[in-house]
Amino acid sequence: VATSLLASTVTLPAFEALIVPLITEAMVKTQEIEIIKGNGSTEMMGVTVDTRVASGQKITLSAADFASWEGWKKQIFAKIPLSYRAGGIFIMGAGTFDGYIDGMTDANGQPIGRVNYGIADAPQYRFGGKEVLEVEEDVITSYDSASTGDVVAIYMNPKDYCINSNMQMAMYRWLDHDTNQWVDKAILINDGKLIDAAGVIIIKKGA
Repeated sequence: VATSLLASTVTLPAFEALIVPLITEAMVKTQEIEIIKGNGSTEMMGVTVDTRVASGQKITLSAADFASWEGWKKQIFAKIPLSYRAGGIFIMGAGTFDGYIDGMTDANGQPIGRVNYGIADAPQYRFGGKEVLEVEEDVITSYDSASTGDVVAIYMNPKDYCINSNMQMAMYRWLDHDTNQWVDKAILINDGKLIDAAGVIIIKKGA
């Protein structure tokens, strides 16, 4: 975060109120991306690239099955082991949930996701009794933007992913004389990977 000398006369509380949310947002966003698709070398090991996730846990849904409750029930829900059903959630792009899951009905016309009604005073993002966590496009591409073979959704228990840090967040500040700006840099070194890959289901876009 760079601050011009002309604007550096702000009070310390005002500066802290600005920089803390910026740093938090940047670090959380980076961790979200790495948890899903980090390369495992210079980044945390992403769920979608972890070789311990067996090929049978990577399921490609055709366009017809993706829009069908029967397709999800037979090919996704039926593949989740009983011991991994508690605490599991779906992770997908907002466009995927809003465009395909929200409003989906079963063969009897009954809604699958209780989104716009219920006892809560806010939308409920659920699918087949499971919580749905919506993420940005750079984390998981939404179905319409994805290419054939791309990951469009993940089922997992977030507690099965472990993040380890070997230091507390460090802050550094220096004056860039070329630009006349104070530069504040925050560094957090951490690593992470799945501690149990058996309960992960990766859903890919089919033709």
